[in-house]
Order: sequence, then C-alpha cells, then structure tokens
Amino acid sequence: MSIPAGFRQGTEPVRKVPEGFKQGTEPSLHIPDGFRQGTEPFMSVPDDFRQGTEPILTIPEGFRQGTEPSASGIQTQTVACKGEVINRNCYEFNPTLLAFQDAQVFCRARAPNAELASVTSGDLHSRLVSLVTKGGESNPVLTWLGGVVKNQQASWVDGSEWSYSDWMPGHPNIHTDKPVCLEMFKIDESWWTAADCGLKRASICSYPITA
Repeated sequence: MSIPAGFRQGTEPVRKVPEGFKQGTEPSLHIPDGFRQGTEPFMSVPDDFRQGTEPILTIPEGFRQGTEPSASGIQTQTVACKGEVINRNCYEFNPTLLAFQDAQVFCRARAPNAELASVTSGDLHSRLVSLVTKGGESNPVLTWLGGVVKNQQASWVDGSEWSYSDWMPGHPNIHTDKPVCLEMFKIDESWWTAADCGLKRASICSYPITA
C-alpha cells in the first residue's frame, strides 16, 4: 500500500469516544436470574427409539408418474355420445375435412381413449355406413377410418385385431415405403381404399362408453 502524497503523520482520522461516555455504561447481555447451565430446553428422543425405525413413505407397486390424484380430486370425465352406441362403444361422424393425423387429434380431444374407428365386422361396417349417410339420406363422402397400411400390412391404430376388411378390388396396391391411411366410400361404394394420409377427409371417432 502506498502512502498518499502530502501525507503527514498525525493527520489520519481517529475514532472518538462520545462526550460524557463513562466506561461500564455500554449495553450488555444479561443472563436471567436463577439460570443454571443444562436447564435450557431441548428436543427429547422418544423412549425405545432406534435409528432406522422412523416412518418412511413407500411408493406403491406399479406406480407411474402422472397417475397420482390431483389436488382438486379425481375427475371422471363423462361424455354424452352424439353418434350411435354399438357394442358399448360410441361412434361419432365428424364431417369436417381433416388430414388423418388432425382427425386423430380431434377424436382424442373429444373423449378419453377416443381413436379413429376400427371396423372389425361386417355388421359394424354396415352401421357405420348408415351413420355417415344418415341411413342413406345423404350422399357418402370420403371418410377416414382408423386403419394404416405400411409395407403392405394393414393395422388399426387402436390396436384392434384385423379380422374384417372390405377393400375395393385391387386394393390396397401400395408401392411406397410411406404409410398410407384407410378411407371408405370410393366411387359411392362403401369399399375401402388406401390414400395419402395428408389428404383431407371426414372421419369417424370411436370411444368406449363407461357403465
């Protein structure tokens, strides 16, 4: 540390004692009367306590994060079916023209566990045709079902078994590695054909009805 230019010893600031101060008048901390060391309060350990016996929170078996109940309580969503109930599933026709993926998003926003409809029997197929055409009163429109064809292999997006089909003769005749999606009502028939998933079609949603 350098000494400032012009510095003279004795000019440095000093701490002054206040006027009228007498030693012994400074404040002090007092020990309470009658205090004896060892009488201060403390937290006691319960009798018979052994380390490792304290309670712990266990995680239930099969627990998945995100399945815990919310603070507001468990909400059970009930949706009124606006279409037709068939075999304890609700089927709803959506006339809005959407790409396949957007139609899936629409269904999933409609109800819990909703997907584009799978068609697993001839009776179900006939009833869905009637749903789309209002019993034959309306002209059929190209409509997405929940089927995807990849590498010449067809499957339902909801995991249903592929136990029925009504392909237009010569279909599906796919020569592309890109998945294509299942539509019905080609040339005013209820036949199924495979089309580019980005095309916009009407669609049918399906979801289970809770008892």
